[in-house]
Amino acid sequence: MLILTTSTTALTPTNLAAAEALVARVYPGGAGKSSGGDEYGERLAIGRKAQLGDDLVYRPGLIGGGSVDTALTYGEYELEFFATLVDRALDGGDGAGHSFVDVGSGCGRLVLAASELWPALARVSGVESVAELHALAAAASSAAPRAVDFYCADAHDALRADGPLGDASLVFAYTSTWPSFGDELTDFSVTCGTRLKAGTRVVTTDKRLSDDGPWEFRLLDALEGVNAETGGASVGFVQEVVRSTRG
Repeated sequence: MLILTTSTTALTPTNLAAAEALVARVYPGGAGKSSGGDEYGERLAIGRKAQLGDDLVYRPGLIGGGSVDTALTYGEYELEFFATLVDRALDGGDGAGHSFVDVGSGCGRLVLAASELWPALARVSGVESVAELHALAAAASSAAPRAVDFYCADAHDALRADGPLGDASLVFAYTSTWPSFGDELTDFSVTCGTRLKAGTRVVTTDKRLSDDGPWEFRLLDALEGVNAETGGASVGFVQEVVRSTRG
């Protein structure tokens, strides 16, 4: 795994260990984990039901035909690599003054982790469109070491200038299965290009933001790390909004 070790990083083994312990306690199990019972599978099942309906059956022709929303694919990103990527987006800083948003926050794992990893963040939030996953996040919010916000909404609406997350300046999204053209995100690029303010840092996974529109993004870094859910490896893209059409 590629780990940032520069002297400017605000991450330490102590706060990473504290974040891992918090996540393990509140969300038992996970991809590649041998313990935790069936909790991880139960969380995955909620996401699959949101995509496929109560029978959880993939039918030929559904994927890519508009009947299955691949953006709803539920996953739990590797915590250590998440920390590395966001640390890079913060240029090794402590996050002071930044409003962090996990887009597609699911049951809230990474939001709770961020609240432990970067206590100086001005705000820590998540937005999730699946009500059942949002309910798990809301129930877990009291375990965070500080106040966190969870919204059950579409990110495209929540991130607008007058929306509840209009102050976002640091965004993470587990985008490995999200709609794309090649390795360029389609729908999420529109959201970032029309909703986020210039200067916002955006981390995406395995797919990057596209400049195919009246907006501009700058790629700051691409890092490779471990992610058991995507076959053992993942690439994280650290980007910045240079120009936005946000009103």
